[in-house]
Amino acid sequence: MRKNIIFSVVFIIFILSACKTTQKPSGSAHNLTPVFTIDGVPTYQDEFFYAYDKSNKNKGEIEPVEDYLDLYINFKLKVAAARAEGIDTLTVYQEELAGYLKEIQKPYLVTEQTNLQLVEEAYLRLQQEINASHILIRLEDSPSPSDTLQAYQKIQQIKERLEAGEGFSKLARELSEDPSAKNNEGNLGWFTAFQMVYPFESAAYQTNKNEISNVVRTRFGYHLIKVNDKRETLGRIKIAHLMKRFPINASEQDSLAIELEIKEHYKTLRAGGNWFALVAQYSDDLNTMDQGGSLPWFGAGNLPSEMETAAFELSEKGDLSKPVKSPYGWHILKLEDKRGVGSFESMQESLSRRVERDQRSELKASEVISKLKRENNYKRIEESYALIKSKNTYKPEVYKQKELDLTLFQIGEQRFLISDFLRQNLPEMKLENDLSVYEEKKLLEYEEENLENKYPDYKMLRNEYRDGLLLFEIMSQKVWNRINEDSTALRTFYESNQSNYKQEMTLEAAIFTFSDSTTVDRFKKPIRSAYYPLTNEIEWEKESFATVLANIEINDRDTVFIQLKLPNNIDSADSMMLFDQIKAVQANMHALDPIYSDENKIYLQLLSKPNELLAANYDTIKGAVQGIYPAQQALNGVKFANKAQKYVVGLNNEGDIQLNYTFQVFPEQAMNFEEAKPELLGDYQEYLEEEWLKSLKMVHQVLINDKIVNQIKEKVETSSH
Repeated sequence: MRKNIIFSVVFIIFILSACKTTQKPSGSAHNLTPVFTIDGVPTYQDEFFYAYDKSNKNKGEIEPVEDYLDLYINFKLKVAAARAEGIDTLTVYQEELAGYLKEIQKPYLVTEQTNLQLVEEAYLRLQQEINASHILIRLEDSPSPSDTLQAYQKIQQIKERLEAGEGFSKLARELSEDPSAKNNEGNLGWFTAFQMVYPFESAAYQTNKNEISNVVRTRFGYHLIKVNDKRETLGRIKIAHLMKRFPINASEQDSLAIELEIKEHYKTLRAGGNWFALVAQYSDDLNTMDQGGSLPWFGAGNLPSEMETAAFELSEKGDLSKPVKSPYGWHILKLEDKRGVGSFESMQESLSRRVERDQRSELKASEVISKLKRENNYKRIEESYALIKSKNTYKPEVYKQKELDLTLFQIGEQRFLISDFLRQNLPEMKLENDLSVYEEKKLLEYEEENLENKYPDYKMLRNEYRDGLLLFEIMSQKVWNRINEDSTALRTFYESNQSNYKQEMTLEAAIFTFSDSTTVDRFKKPIRSAYYPLTNEIEWEKESFATVLANIEINDRDTVFIQLKLPNNIDSADSMMLFDQIKAVQANMHALDPIYSDENKIYLQLLSKPNELLAANYDTIKGAVQGIYPAQQALNGVKFANKAQKYVVGLNNEGDIQLNYTFQVFPEQAMNFEEAKPELLGDYQEYLEEEWLKSLKMVHQVLINDKIVNQIKEKVETSSH
């Protein structure tokens, strides 16, 4: 099916909000009498109240029942129109719906309880980080029984030597089959949940500090784990770095030269050097040098231990580390941000997704199957299993007909026969294994077929997906495609409603925020209508001017404006030469028209538009910007002046002093077709939808049960109190 971009966003939000709903239907009694019918097709209380409750949770307020009822009837009318068009019979619709249903079934098939236990376990483990070492005896994928036994005997022998008092580091260095153990003595550094395979992670968290675990089997082989230390999780950190990389096959002299260079850069930074400029010019990390050396967020175990230790010792944003050595070179680290582990509520959804993708879900599969057997009254007929084992074949002709008709096991009221099992065409590995595979398959199929009886909220969610896809396709046909395909109708709609599309009065303004009032007066009026002082007037001397520039951090991206005050009698060639001298000191300078005076001296002043450079040059300015704003809008709680060239000073919502200065006012004016188009598209869509709904209400009969509606209103009013 074709997908409309605008609707895709709306539909995703619709689906996500549905997935988050935990409201359980009120009970089967609500199904006895419908809230309303459309052409005799009922919508019952449980379905309506489910949708109503979800809508209120998403909006954060209680919506009047009558208002939501109108919206829900409109929704159901559109779905009825889709069915009348036969959209629900299309193969492409049915395949797409089946794909969505397969996804939403997963949490129920794994069982919510088991999933929640794993999520809670992961969250608790994320509160703690572990420093551990290990000894590994490797196993290849699908090892033979003899290889497995040999590996197990090796790890047991190592365990006995540890118990006899030999050192863990020594044995890791000598016997571990992890290649890195030769250098790190098996030490894996700090880690937390999800950073190791699940069996290894569990063993580490279940072992006390300074103790050694039992033998652990993972897909890599057999491990012994020594827990060196445990600590409260440091959280996640974001840093930037200036890096000097070691050359390939670096000599000791090369390494010393790199160390001396990084220390020089550190001195420059400590003396006030510009971080971005130094990183852009000198860092050897080509991936980050143009972004100020900024690295992604990371937690414990994601960086070399030397860098990690230095990074987490930084406490305030902007703090710099001393040069730190890693296996790759030398680094200076700058702290950009830090954050701890979030609350369980804020992390539950993302943790649930990680758990579903992680090995821990697979390891809990046996628990799930056991639970399904209990819940669905599974009964195994041992005599039938014994018969299959005695025959030791999958060929039906070896069995008598009455043997083929024997029950193998029963799930609920459904019986599964020996003949059903033999028809499965299972790979002939081991009968015992194939019987287990068949049992699990049928248990999961039975669970899937009975989900809506077992989980009423799944039934509601399934219906939402079913109707949501129908709504999507019918809206595409009746509304969205018409907007895209009929440009003439859109223009006609614009011409009929042109008075509704006006550009409101706006103004160009400068916005300053100050930490205190000491410099506010200086910025109440700009110089040259739109510029503000970076410096006071300087009597011109090239050397003194260079000193002033050295005290202002000007990057290549910054534009600085020059205001010259010149004697009346200066020759134009001399003034041009003067400007060339200035440009030689700083390239990104732009001269404004000079001012002439009777004084026989030359003065120079640097100016800037309201921007980061200006804010950085004054300790009291927290922010400076320039832009176009709606004239009637209060910006962060501070209004604009009503007339151009006027300022307003007040306290903003953060408690800072804010100055709004208006440069220019743009009066209200009519929008042309292209200017109005973003708003016009929404209005035209609303118009088409309203006209379509009018026609639907003429074709379909809607009957509302006022008695049931009043009962719902009473219930809502009671629960809200």
